[in-house]
Amino acid sequence: MVRRIRHIAVLPCGIGLLLLSFYVVLSYTDTTVAEATEAGWISKTAETHNGSSNNGSIFDIWQYLQFDKVDWAALPSCCTLTLFSMIFVVALSSSLDVAAIELELNRPLNYNSELCMVGLSNVLSGLTGGYTGSYIFSQSIFSLRAGITSRWSGYCLVLLQLIILLLPFPLLSYVPNFFFGALLILICMDLMVEWLWEVRTKLTPVEYMVCLSTFLFIPWLGVEFGILAGVGLQLFCDKVIVPYNYCGSGGS
Repeated sequence: MVRRIRHIAVLPCGIGLLLLSFYVVLSYTDTTVAEATEAGWISKTAETHNGSSNNGSIFDIWQYLQFDKVDWAALPSCCTLTLFSMIFVVALSSSLDVAAIELELNRPLNYNSELCMVGLSNVLSGLTGGYTGSYIFSQSIFSLRAGITSRWSGYCLVLLQLIILLLPFPLLSYVPNFFFGALLILICMDLMVEWLWEVRTKLTPVEYMVCLSTFLFIPWLGVEFGILAGVGLQLFCDKVIVPYNYCGSGGS
């Protein structure tokens, strides 16, 4: 529906309707939130490292930063491949995120500026105990397709996230688990349609073959080796198949 009806209210209304339907069913069946949580429909509130109940405070995350409990001697032997794989995947995915937004905009972006912003954000996130990440390009694309081009979209997003973080209770403890699954399926299906089907008209046959092959390599070989296999296949095609086709067509 998001693809067919490009209106700003389609996705928010769909999300709101999903949540409203859940609580209507709870009300109709006289089921409390606590009972729904015990039944597994809603995730239970996490506990902190000392066993106490998590009250949802933003400051709780720093309770896990206990460097004195890290076995640094074990780091090189168990995490070297994972560490470099994470750096490689984040760097590559950041470039792909910029490319995806660029394709949706139909105009070139400043890759250097965009990637510098991602790198700076990751440094600040790491220094304050956060995770690595990149652009939420799916949200950018959904916003563009809904006709939202104002920076106020980003400002509102930041404001809402701050409100959620500063709430004295965990807001996610009232959101049903299937909501997250539905949202992931929505993003997954949209990306698969765009990058496994619609992209065929924007790539050469060899590039499209590499795209499909990489998609199959990743679940077969894992993320790290699947991406490496895709890169290797692309290099092979650049060195062997593309020059062969060029020579066969009469190029000199």
